Amino acid sequence: MNTIVSAIAPSLLLAVALGGCTKQEQPIDQERGTPTPTPAASSAQPAPVPEVKPSAAPGFDISRVAVVSPSLGAFPYFSLIDGYRSATYKTRIGSVNGNKSVSFDRYEFFDGTKIIPVEGRLATIEAEGEGASALEVLRTYESLVTRLGGVKVFEGTAVKMEQLGLAFAEVRHREPAWDEDQMGIYLLRMPEKEIWVEAYVSSFNLKQGRYYLTVVERKALDVKASLLAAEEMKRELDTKGHVALYINFDFNKADIKPESQPTVDEIAKLLSSNPDLSLAVEGHTDNVGSAEYNRQLSEARARSVAGALAARGIESRRLMAAGYGPDKPIADNSAEDGRAKNRRVELVKMRG
Repeated sequence: MNTIVSAIAPSLLLAVALGGCTKQEQPIDQERGTPTPTPAASSAQPAPVPEVKPSAAPGFDISRVAVVSPSLGAFPYFSLIDGYRSATYKTRIGSVNGNKSVSFDRYEFFDGTKIIPVEGRLATIEAEGEGASALEVLRTYESLVTRLGGVKVFEGTAVKMEQLGLAFAEVRHREPAWDEDQMGIYLLRMPEKEIWVEAYVSSFNLKQGRYYLTVVERKALDVKASLLAAEEMKRELDTKGHVALYINFDFNKADIKPESQPTVDEIAKLLSSNPDLSLAVEGHTDNVGSAEYNRQLSEARARSVAGALAARGIESRRLMAAGYGPDKPIADNSAEDGRAKNRRVELVKMRG
């Protein structure tokens, strides 16, 4: 008998367990001793989905950087590592090395997530020497900046940019940006200015005993040209048939900057005073970047100017917009001042 019970018991227990799975038991109301009704599965309401608020733009946020007031020397503020000097060789195409010092320029910094363009006074020094590793170069300038109260924005290799599908619009000494290239970006935020520092060590130049130090002091352009009044535009159009204007746009966009709106006002004044005059608005760029991209950008900027004139009451039939990108330079693109002259908008007198 015990043998039979032993053989049957497991099967019986399994059947009971399975039976419990097929019939749902109702919970007992402890106070009333009666089953508590269980709502049907089909009537259950889904849990509300929590609202997802948009997050801030990823990457470096300068608004979180403390404002400091360190005592600094003369621009570019930071020296080369001991044993290094500014390179003095000439390249195989005859141009001078990577050294550059200008009162106003644009330079792009990578923060690990996005590219940040900074405009202002710029100095790039190609350091020539031996003995320093890429890590020593980066740590040196990180230490110098952070001791003054600044911060490290990014340290790493160019492979991060490749993974994000990013590239510098104007690479300069960073062309091409190989995966192994090391870059360190540092920042001092001061009450009246920002000082951006980049130490860049390419895998190729490290073998040659070189690294690059770039310092940019962010500031607005000190305009050294006067506004070309409507009467002067008219004289140039009558004598030459065209006039070159330097209208500032947002970086890589067709939005006209506020400081250039007075120039657009003068063009509108010119057209309003000369109702028989029709103009072709032509956009031009330098040769930095893709030629096709520059043609599209220059046309968008020409259309932006024409649209701004139409918004000021000028009939659109009197305006034509075209973009030529780098195809019609008026200066040497190998120098920054020449590239600046090539980045222009021209008004061309159209025959009636």
